Amino acid sequence: MNKTTKIIITAIIIIMIAAGFFAFYAGRKPSEVTNDTTTTGGFPDTGDSAGRASSGSSSVGRTTSRSAGETNKANILTQLTKNAISGAAYYGTTTALYMERATGHIYKINLDGTNNIRLSNATVPKSFEALWSYKADKMAVRYFEDPAAGSVKLKVKTFLASIGHLLKATSTSEAELKGLALSATVSEIAVSPTEDKVFYLNNLENDMTEGVVADFNNKNQKKIFELPFGEFNISWPTKDNIILLTKPSAKAEGYLYFLNSKTGALTRILGGIKGLTAAVSLDGEKIIFSGIGQDGTEAKIYNVKSKTVSGLGFATLADKCVWGKKNKNMVYCAVPARISGSNQPDDWYQGVISFDDGVWSKNVSTGESKSILSRFGADIMNIFVSDDENYLIFTDKNDGTLWSLKLSASLK
Repeated sequence: MNKTTKIIITAIIIIMIAAGFFAFYAGRKPSEVTNDTTTTGGFPDTGDSAGRASSGSSSVGRTTSRSAGETNKANILTQLTKNAISGAAYYGTTTALYMERATGHIYKINLDGTNNIRLSNATVPKSFEALWSYKADKMAVRYFEDPAAGSVKLKVKTFLASIGHLLKATSTSEAELKGLALSATVSEIAVSPTEDKVFYLNNLENDMTEGVVADFNNKNQKKIFELPFGEFNISWPTKDNIILLTKPSAKAEGYLYFLNSKTGALTRILGGIKGLTAAVSLDGEKIIFSGIGQDGTEAKIYNVKSKTVSGLGFATLADKCVWGKKNKNMVYCAVPARISGSNQPDDWYQGVISFDDGVWSKNVSTGESKSILSRFGADIMNIFVSDDENYLIFTDKNDGTLWSLKLSASLK
């Protein structure tokens, strides 16, 4: 056999092999993904992650093709902002208010993404937290102030603002943000769910921390406690109970206290749990809490009255959950595909790890759970439900953008 013949035979063999591979792969069917939309008890996997467009290519008000993924076609997911926000709140049941992080400008937008209106022209750069009053006509804004000359440490400032005039303004001349600054010694602030009041922690010169309840203009101040320890996250979920939660860390046992806003009575509710985070129901009777257990991060439900603990049915951080408003037994949670490692929530807080979340609802009375939204690449935080429970709004921790999710009637 001459050299030319060998080359021809070798080429034919290569072509046949290539054709065989092509026929094999071309004839394969794509993998099928199934989603069981209603379960009782544990939560199944929330489905495959869809591709996520970058924030730069997304338009405000775009109803994404990722709407409810494979789970429930009646739920509509809408990206409300292209830019990162400092915080958001409902204004009525079909409108949201938000503060843009880079500028501090306040906007109003319909929850379907239409009619995005800038309300303020005051620039508040480096804002990182915005909390609204229960009527959404007042707010507390926290922002970084540039360090003094010769210093590299950023100062955190707190500003109390009245924005009722912005909601009624008819011209840009009325768009000034009016309010007052609190002392630079204020380390944390929370807003009452039923009154125009705030609660804040104030660090004193003698290494003590005082807790103060005041009006939104910082008048009628009432000190309700003074402690030699002030490393708390605070929230105000019920009329009379303020929540003090020791700063969560997997390396330290966490404790949760109820602080009576009228009497200052301090009651320990949960304790001795590493990595403790919590979400308290609006009636103060139930708490979703998460922490480090034998199998890693675990989420459970604590009944305050009966002092009993039950499983939530899936692994998530309590920071990713919100209790219902119409149905006090309903909870809505963002559920990561997987929570790995034993250093949560530290790694998540510090940005070492990012999650890919789906969203589920669960009735803790009946045990029925439903998939609301398949995973779509978002790391969900600051999740809120509207008063009529027709919408969820949340922030994607990856880029700080605001999203809304319209819920179908079958979920309620």
